[in-house]
Amino acid sequence: MYKSLDKKSIKVMRINALIGSFITLLITGLIGFICFQSFEEIIAKIIIISALGIILIVCLLDIILFPSIRYKRYKYLITDEKIEVKKGLFLITRTVILVKRVQKIEISTGPIDRKYNLANVNIFTAAGVADIKFLDNKEAEEVTDKINELLKAKLEQKHEN
Repeated sequence: MYKSLDKKSIKVMRINALIGSFITLLITGLIGFICFQSFEEIIAKIIIISALGIILIVCLLDIILFPSIRYKRYKYLITDEKIEVKKGLFLITRTVILVKRVQKIEISTGPIDRKYNLANVNIFTAAGVADIKFLDNKEAEEVTDKINELLKAKLEQKHEN
């Protein structure tokens, strides 16, 4: 059965979006201001103001609406054979990792994650890295332990054959 993220993840997603939006608005606002001062034509100024308005709306959506949608769509599943992660906003990505392909597992946290006691489980394979984000610290430890147990069982099974 698929598991959902911790409810605190919505706050962390919003804070991350707020920081990203602030940087985006600062840079685009500065560029927009310079362009606005450079052009004499009214149509150019209307285009610049319209573009900045659209960027502002997208940033507000990214802070207010998108974290709730991402939260509802983010699910993960761990079975004896595979680790599956579903996530996305408009496009849903489904990542499936066979347990026997896992090479390394690590838990990572950023400063905002630590404030809310959340962590990410990063799963490394030869093909790349998959992650399960925004897990409660205890749950991240449990997920890591479960994957380690599955890996040990696969190794023991392989040595028996």
